[in-house]
Amino acid sequence: MSTRRSAIALTVLSSAVVLILALFALPDARAQDEEEEAAEGEAAAPEGPRSITGRAEATGAVGQAGATFELHSKARLVVPPGLPIGTARRMRFAEERASFVPGHVAEGFRRLGPILTFDGAINATRTPVIVSIRQPSDPTRPNLRVVLAMEQPTICRPGLDPVPHMANLCSSWELLDTRYDAAERRLSAELRTPGGYRLVFGTIPIPPPAEPAPTADDEL
Repeated sequence: MSTRRSAIALTVLSSAVVLILALFALPDARAQDEEEEAAEGEAAAPEGPRSITGRAEATGAVGQAGATFELHSKARLVVPPGLPIGTARRMRFAEERASFVPGHVAEGFRRLGPILTFDGAINATRTPVIVSIRQPSDPTRPNLRVVLAMEQPTICRPGLDPVPHMANLCSSWELLDTRYDAAERRLSAELRTPGGYRLVFGTIPIPPPAEPAPTADDEL
């Protein structure tokens, strides 16, 4: 009889202990439920832009978060976040070895830095793609315009260079304005319609202002 009473008392005591522990755990469980509910109501934080590097070529998937491509030469291309591109669109930023005739870019054109290519034919009119190179000193001079020459395809005719790796198309060049950052020692330009052809920084001479035509007073 005494043994039976002891067993009953032990069972009651165990139940009381379980009840007390459950009461102490209740606030923690309630707090956890509230945190889970709050997390379900929040959008997942977007991943940051990818960093894609390579010696003379950098290739990788670019999504809505954007990406930064950088080569061993310190040439860099930044695809900003939020552009209308696919989640896993693969893009390539690289140095190009195919030569070109500087005079076909513009009269007096002189190249700065490597010849680059970027195959991301994307719509960047809302937020431009930024391409830049390492430049120890500002190349701007009073008689020089610093530009980024962006190759465009056109119908071939005598005197034009063929576009590398493209059949039946030749090169024309669009000249884009550049900006020099003295703090970072970088020369950069904005690409709003990048297209997958060559990109070359360089300088072109600024022609002297035209002399005014003589007037009747001058003749007197």
